[in-house]
Amino acid sequence: MDKILSLRAYVATARNGSFSAAARELNVVPSVVTKRINELEATIGASLFERTTRAVTPTSLGASRVEQATQLLRKLDELISGPSARPEDVEGHLRVKVPTALATTRLRPAFARFQSMFPKVNLEIALLDRQISPVEDGYDLAIGVVLLHPGGVVEEVLCPIHLLVCASPDYIARNGVPAHPRELPDYDCMTFFPAHAEWRFEKNGASVRVALRPRFTSNDWFLLLTAALQGNGLTLLPDYVAGDALKTGKLVHVLPDWTVPPGEIRAVIPEYRAADVALRSLLNILKGELADIDR
Repeated sequence: MDKILSLRAYVATARNGSFSAAARELNVVPSVVTKRINELEATIGASLFERTTRAVTPTSLGASRVEQATQLLRKLDELISGPSARPEDVEGHLRVKVPTALATTRLRPAFARFQSMFPKVNLEIALLDRQISPVEDGYDLAIGVVLLHPGGVVEEVLCPIHLLVCASPDYIARNGVPAHPRELPDYDCMTFFPAHAEWRFEKNGASVRVALRPRFTSNDWFLLLTAALQGNGLTLLPDYVAGDALKTGKLVHVLPDWTVPPGEIRAVIPEYRAADVALRSLLNILKGELADIDR
């Protein structure tokens, strides 16, 4: 067990470039990481890192063995992550990035339920609407509509995402309703930044792309929702954001005969965390919470 802990310290230090960052990942104090590295180097009989006051850099030996150690730990995690693990016995720390609107409208109960089921796992949830690289930014899990595909990660689809063009009845009464997507540039359009400067529509096999010069952009769905509710223009919203306002008549679905090609909400996980018991358990709970998002 001591050697396994030392290997985890070695891999975390090589990945993060410092003992303190590795300690944060492993949820221990830096002196513990240093001790485990020293013990591993004593066992091997060679140095794995060059230490200076500013950085910790792998030696040629240390750099050459990182991938082998990572694979070994992954196989070990897969071996011990069977269904026999009891939730109350699972320990760890999970740092998770979630889009604000998705967390607020759908995932709060899932995180609360996970906390109740896995009391020894510490959760750190960051609500961010920008894209990140979980490996470079130090997250165990990043959730979102992923456009970038960074290396060193695995991706899993959590659920589809359906987008609808919406406007308030007041805006429609003042400006009319577009009969075709090509008319949209004549209206006040509000877009999600940076993904939706161009809207795409499909109908009966035909596809139309509309480039927009929006009067308002934001990377927050709730700001766009509020602007639409205030009658400021047309916007493209996920159905889980616009759903209540559409049901109550506060928003109107514009161009209902046209569909916007669906996207996907994905989980992006560093490869070295893919078999983690706590992470897999959290993903299963999140998938269950999102199972009916397209119904």
